[in-house]
Amino acid sequence: MSSVGETLRTERLSKKLSLDQVARETKINSHLLDAIEKNQFDQLPRGVFAKSFVRQYARFLGLDEEEMAAEVQRAMEPGAGLPGFAVMPAEPTYKVPKVTQWDGAGSRQSSSALPSLAMLVVVMLVCSGIYALWQRSRRPGPVTVAYPAAKIAAPESPAPTPAARTEVHTEEPPSESANPQATLHASLTADEPTWVRAWADGKEVMTALLQPNLIKTVDAVGEIRLRTGNAGALQITLNGKPVGSAGPKGQIRIVTLTPQGVQILVPPKPEPVPEPL
Repeated sequence: MSSVGETLRTERLSKKLSLDQVARETKINSHLLDAIEKNQFDQLPRGVFAKSFVRQYARFLGLDEEEMAAEVQRAMEPGAGLPGFAVMPAEPTYKVPKVTQWDGAGSRQSSSALPSLAMLVVVMLVCSGIYALWQRSRRPGPVTVAYPAAKIAAPESPAPTPAARTEVHTEEPPSESANPQATLHASLTADEPTWVRAWADGKEVMTALLQPNLIKTVDAVGEIRLRTGNAGALQITLNGKPVGSAGPKGQIRIVTLTPQGVQILVPPKPEPVPEPL
């Protein structure tokens, strides 16, 4: 079986690569690569670095890097390749006395040890009794602690839940002077009190402070013109379709509704009155 260095060198030469080319690709010094090919692993850094260099070299050449690293580990282990021998310890030599000697020794020891053992038991019982009495005298008597009666508060009755607020939009009945030939029907609602002035076909038909939850209707044949002092709070519906916001809240807007569409204008600011000389 070829060694690790021979295998790597043969594979490198088959790929027509020089040591310098391999060194540039693997970032391993060329003299370390030469030592690996010559199986001079003692010239490599100790520990995991030697196996890491061999693993990178083998990976670059397309060889089994784990097998190469394992071969290097076996080659670098002390005493690698030498057969091991198990050393059996020598059996100690014991001298066993005769049975007759055991019987005599046992009888003599038991006869002399019995009085001492009995005395030791008596002393231990006396000491344990004295210790128990001493502990009982130190133990405090039971202490009774009087705790004040806890006041149990009566459960509070749940607060009445306010009835859900229901917003109802009230629509005023159409006036008797409504034009039966009208083709424009505008509905006006407001989120908050909003001043509104309305003209139908050039005729003023409404000037009011429109309150929330109230619907005002305006009918016309050719044109409806509205002027509001709070454009963001006014919602306009023309022939059942919402027109959208007329502007921000608190702003004045003029809205013109015609069959051709909707036009929203910002009224011009009044010119300042010159001060008298």
